[in-house]
Amino acid sequence: MQSAALKFWSLPVAGTSAARLSVWAVAFMWSLSFGIGSFAAAAPAKPNLIVYLADDHGVDFVGCYGNAAIRTPNMDRLATQGTRFTRVFAASPTCAPSRAAMYSGLYPARNGLMGNHTACRPDVRTLPHYLRPLGYRVVLANKSHIKPESVFPVEVLEATLRRNPANQRRYRAEGLDPAKVDAFLAAHRREHPGQPLCLILADNGPHVVWEKNRIYDPARLPLPPIMVDTPKTRAALANYYQDITTVDGRVGEVMAALDRHGFAANSLFLYTADQGPEWPHCKWTCYDTGLRVPFLARWPGVLQPGTTSDAMLSFVDVLPTFIELAGGRAPADLDGKSFQRVLLGEAKSHREFIFASHTRDGVMNVFPQRAVRDGRHKFILNLNPGNQWTTHFTKVMDIPGSHGDVYSTWTATAQTNAAAAKLVQTLERHPREEFYDTQADPFELNNLIADPAQHGRIAALRGQLAAWMKQQGDAGPPEP
Repeated sequence: MQSAALKFWSLPVAGTSAARLSVWAVAFMWSLSFGIGSFAAAAPAKPNLIVYLADDHGVDFVGCYGNAAIRTPNMDRLATQGTRFTRVFAASPTCAPSRAAMYSGLYPARNGLMGNHTACRPDVRTLPHYLRPLGYRVVLANKSHIKPESVFPVEVLEATLRRNPANQRRYRAEGLDPAKVDAFLAAHRREHPGQPLCLILADNGPHVVWEKNRIYDPARLPLPPIMVDTPKTRAALANYYQDITTVDGRVGEVMAALDRHGFAANSLFLYTADQGPEWPHCKWTCYDTGLRVPFLARWPGVLQPGTTSDAMLSFVDVLPTFIELAGGRAPADLDGKSFQRVLLGEAKSHREFIFASHTRDGVMNVFPQRAVRDGRHKFILNLNPGNQWTTHFTKVMDIPGSHGDVYSTWTATAQTNAAAAKLVQTLERHPREEFYDTQADPFELNNLIADPAQHGRIAALRGQLAAWMKQQGDAGPPEP
């Protein structure tokens, strides 16, 4: 039986070009290596487009991206089965604006959803508007976090895990339920065998509040230079690691379900996250630690296993890519552009510049930034430089072992430790302009805005950002 929580439709499958059909045919042949050849005849001609979207998972916290301490075997396996993209950036370091940009192909100023928990303009078109006419069934499982519903008229799959009383899940639900995803895939294969699927699997992890650490030794975890080394910092970091490992387990279950029900052979499967982690200098900021996310792609028979791409991609590029893979043509007025040629290994580069914006989260995080980066350098404009940087991490004091409970140990250490004092000052106080060499300074802690040797680069990126903001109609943060 179909779940009562689902609203089903069946649309005719539009045609695809002969070139694309040949690619999909190769994928069917590769299905034999996944033990699912018996499903090939029933598979749709167009590829399934499946995204596992985690919440607050930074690229520095995945094994295949160089973190030897974290346990992410399933994400690491994805990297060996397909392509690991190293320079993919959210359009905003905040949950709702990031998701809206991915689903609409428009940056926040153009789709209207600039501040967290706000809404898109009612005329904005998103994934379902483009993919349903191309024959796709568009489904969102678990977390939505985009408003209004009319802008994203997606079929909803209720697939949220029951609350685990052992976890303090303030600010989030427990997570994506792989068992309900498994049941949905089985039903879709049985009842809609010829219809391609666009499926967004939106997990709640590793968003705070993180589950309690069970497997990591806090003393052995590597601390990035954006953290003050205190016992509470290490304990909280171990909790974050634990939550990521739990998400990784769910990724593995979903991958197994895709294989079991015959979806792997003709599916582009992506793992990514909406933005970086909820640590200072990460989420809610336009530093790479807030914007750069893991992006792993598996497509048997189409993507060469174990490959890496350094092409710069933005989340606004996801929608036009999906439209093109679905056999359509993306509107010219989208901010994003298809990276299909990069995905298929036909091109090595995509964007010359990455743009991003952060506006606010209600009365929290009122520290608006706009940013542009090229392949190496980053320019940031702070629109309200007089504001002290504050977030939930610095303000929420009533969660033991998290947020302000941890940050208070940083400010206390700063009273007697010069390095900690310098870091806290760097985190909380910002000039109007910042400029970084992300190759020499990947955590963007050494502001080169006053360096005469960088004058030409600064002027060039300042001009790029000004032109982008004008094109976007971005006059700065709106009133709350």
